Amino acid sequence: MVEDVDRMISAELPNSETNKLAHETVARCMMHGPCGAAFPNAPCMEEGKCKKQYPRKFQSETVTDVNGYLIYRRRDMGHTILVHGIELDNRWVVPHNAYLSTKYNAHINVEVCNNIRAIKYLFKYVYKGHDRATVEISRQSDNATEGNVVEIDEIKKYFDYRYVSASEAVWCIFKFDMHERFPTVERLQYHLPN
Repeated sequence: MVEDVDRMISAELPNSETNKLAHETVARCMMHGPCGAAFPNAPCMEEGKCKKQYPRKFQSETVTDVNGYLIYRRRDMGHTILVHGIELDNRWVVPHNAYLSTKYNAHINVEVCNNIRAIKYLFKYVYKGHDRATVEISRQSDNATEGNVVEIDEIKKYFDYRYVSASEAVWCIFKFDMHERFPTVERLQYHLPN
């Protein structure tokens, strides 16, 4: 299984000589940070530490930790790239599939889902409901100066719009069930004859 993971997912910089395009894409799109002491105001920083746990430790091979999560191979091969004036190595690479990242020239985080918690993560977007936005549409009145009282129509002021995301729309188009109850609950009468 580890060989399959290493073939599909990498947390290392590709070789710049044998795969120049993948190396450039990963260097541009798949590096975390920099953060930490050099950038304490980075968005990922919380209480002086990176909440994404970067930089990671070097790892000679892919292994599974005690909670069942994979720790991807990050070898110390001496390859570095310069990001915002700081040299970053394999400890800063976000797990990715080099083919997908290169094909779409984008940040595409790819990880193995081998835990029951992954099911909750995958389906929470379907069950959490649609996004909402509060919008106010108004026109500046000519007589709305200091001292004049402006009437506020609360019904016109508050509009509740419904936004259906792409994943929710596809789920509804294919008529997939939003929920189910198993086993079926059947109501029985308490007072039966005799």
